[in-house]
Amino acid sequence: MNSPNAFLFALYRQALRLYPARLRVRYQNQILQTLCDAHAEARRPLLFWPSLFLDLLQSSVKEHLLMTRDRAVRRPILFHALTLGLVLTLMGGAAAVTMQQMLRRGANHPQIEMGRRYAHAIAAGARPQDLFPAERIDLRGSLEPFAIFYSESGDPIASTASLDSAVPVPPSGIFDYARKYQLDMVTWQPQPGVRMAAVLRHVSGPNPGFVLTGRSLLLVEEQEDLLRRGTFITWFVLMGLLALGALFLSRAESHRPLSA
Repeated sequence: MNSPNAFLFALYRQALRLYPARLRVRYQNQILQTLCDAHAEARRPLLFWPSLFLDLLQSSVKEHLLMTRDRAVRRPILFHALTLGLVLTLMGGAAAVTMQQMLRRGANHPQIEMGRRYAHAIAAGARPQDLFPAERIDLRGSLEPFAIFYSESGDPIASTASLDSAVPVPPSGIFDYARKYQLDMVTWQPQPGVRMAAVLRHVSGPNPGFVLTGRSLLLVEEQEDLLRRGTFITWFVLMGLLALGALFLSRAESHRPLSA
């Protein structure tokens, strides 16, 4: 009789732990004996073990699902509470992500309109130095929108803002993208702790270059933080109420007298 490979046999014996414990204890010896018989009659030894382990994986998953279903049938209140909790979690998470995206997209206003206005004026022949106010805001502490004009090579020409007494310059890849697609909306962090919602627009005409308009993300990020905290607190309270309700109903169900 052709005996199974000792290592693979021992590995399969350990893999039987994938089955629910009650089934493994009851049927393990029978399964192992069936394995030995099937191995002795196997016509394709190379495919025997892979197919055996695959069948073990599939059947163990099936048994766990059946066991979960049986438990749910025996305890419907708990099953429905878990299902409702999952639905509420998914819906709440989707709503929170949607709100966060709306907050972030809203951070690009009024920069989009500012950039369009400046770009049209420069493309029509106006000099950036004449359009931009001479007074500069400090990007580290200001929440006001700002505008910067860069030449085609990425050098700052005119600006309404500065950072540490200098005009910051974004990475060159942003210019390459805007040059190809005309517009780019990014989150720009020129220095740690200084994050901007920036809109970069390519300008053609007698004064070609790029108009960057932006403003601090400080308020938006504070709103996002409040949204995350509010979402978590609401979820925690709802899950707590759901758990308490399920516990109360389960106890009431267990103490209900049986009908004659």
